Amino acid sequence: MKTFAVLGATVLIASSASAQSAPQWAGFSVVRSITAAGNTQYKIYGNWNASNIVMLNALDHGVNNTGQPAQFGTMNARHQDAGEDADGNPLASWSAGVNLLGTAARDNDSWVTVSGSGTSGGNDTALDPSFSYPAGSTDRSFIPLAAGWYDATPGTANPVLAGTQGGHAGQNAAGGFQMLLMQIVRTGNDDPEAVGYNGLGLARFHLKTGFKLANTTQALFGQGSYVIGVPTPGALALLGLAGAFGRRRR
Repeated sequence: MKTFAVLGATVLIASSASAQSAPQWAGFSVVRSITAAGNTQYKIYGNWNASNIVMLNALDHGVNNTGQPAQFGTMNARHQDAGEDADGNPLASWSAGVNLLGTAARDNDSWVTVSGSGTSGGNDTALDPSFSYPAGSTDRSFIPLAAGWYDATPGTANPVLAGTQGGHAGQNAAGGFQMLLMQIVRTGNDDPEAVGYNGLGLARFHLKTGFKLANTTQALFGQGSYVIGVPTPGALALLGLAGAFGRRRR
C-alpha cells in the first residue's frame, strides 16, 4: 500500500515492500521539504522491521526483479557541486562526499549514500561502474538505468538505526529502523498548487537494496518503488495509483 499526506511543509510518501524481498525489508519512505533557497528536496529512506541490519549497497535503479525497466516520469534532479568536486571533475556528481561547498550547497544538491550521511569525505559510499553516462554527456539530472552504489569501506559497518536516521524521528511508518539512501533536489517548487510551480510532475522509480544481519556474511535483498512529486488526479491515473493516495492539508 502507498500513502501520501501533506503535513505542513512536509510530504511523506511510503511504498510497500516487494514480495521478492527478504522478510526484514519494509520498503521505502520519502520526506519532501522546501529548502531555504526555494528548491524541492526529497530524502529517500530504506526501512526495515528488524534490528542488527548492516547496509551494503543499492542497486539496479529503475529496473525491476525481472531485469526490465521500471520507472515512470523524469527525475529532474539538480546539483550544486560542480566546479568544487574533491575528485577534480568539474561536472556535477551524485557522490555526496565530493561537495565541498558546505551545508547550504549540500541541502540543494542531489546525491546517494549507503551510510545515511551526505557530509562524508567521500570514502563511505562509492558509485558502481554501472553508474555511468553516455560519452560526452554532461546531463546528471537522472540516475542511469540499472545504476548502483555501495559501501566503499566494508571494514567499517554502516548500521541501520532506529527510526531517527537523518533527524526525522517518527517518520518511519513501520515503526522500525531506517537509513537515508539518497537525496533528490528539484529546482523550484514542484507542487502544482504552489505559486511559481516549476511544472515538474510525479515520477516513480524501482530500487533494490543489499544488506545483511550484523556478524553474518549472507547478503539479503529488498526492493520496491519510491515516488517523488506532488500527486494530481491525472498523474495518479497515469501511474496506476488512483485511490492509493490520500491527500490532506493542515
